[in-house]
Amino acid sequence: MTETATDPAAPASAAERAPAPGEPQVRLPVAVLAVVATIVAALLVVALVVRLGADRLPTAPPRDPPAAPATSRQLSLTGRQVTLDEFSMTLPGPPFACGTLDQPPPTGFAQIAVCSSVVHRDYDGKGSDWVAASGVALLADSAVDPDLATTTGDAFTGLLSAFYDPADHPSPGKQTNGPQPLRGPSGAAWTEQADVRVERAGLPTPYDRLVVIVVRLESGQHVAFFSDFPHDGSKQALQAVVDAANTLEARR
Repeated sequence: MTETATDPAAPASAAERAPAPGEPQVRLPVAVLAVVATIVAALLVVALVVRLGADRLPTAPPRDPPAAPATSRQLSLTGRQVTLDEFSMTLPGPPFACGTLDQPPPTGFAQIAVCSSVVHRDYDGKGSDWVAASGVALLADSAVDPDLATTTGDAFTGLLSAFYDPADHPSPGKQTNGPQPLRGPSGAAWTEQADVRVERAGLPTPYDRLVVIVVRLESGQHVAFFSDFPHDGSKQALQAVVDAANTLEARR
């Protein structure tokens, strides 16, 4: 093996070199801490400048919270589905045919949609039909009383006048009324009903049963479901009315 001679003039390595007298001795850990301290100080200065700038920025007045969506004041009819705020129901199906909400409402009502099914066609030989009627109506604000029972009674009277001609001498029998069970808040619905006899030549129907259910909404508006059903109407038509009444609800 060949040996390499050491040059006595070669400088010592950095690790071996001792500092000259009077030369400051800097160790690696101290240098690192100095750099870190410099960076932190710089970051603090930047943060302070940003903060001062933000404090001097012009501020806009606080914005009002977004307005709540406006509640509807009218019934909406899609197919046979009727809605207004928390109220909903499905109008009677076949054999009933249903109109729209565009027809002129009777006195005391803001809107009405009537479904009808013929029970006696041309019963007098003059083209007159006797029908079962059902549907929904929105009461006018002027027809609403703080007492739900009173409002329902007034709606019953209004629909009686709308469905019968004075010449028929409509004569309601004993009226029964009371709270109506409803899917929704208790006490939000009231019902009134009575058998109504009329005087029409050739009409085989002995009487109709008029039923009115009024539902009070959170907005203070009132919606009425009604059924004016001849005593000799078909079972299919009667079941359609019952099914419609069972869809009444007032909940969100």
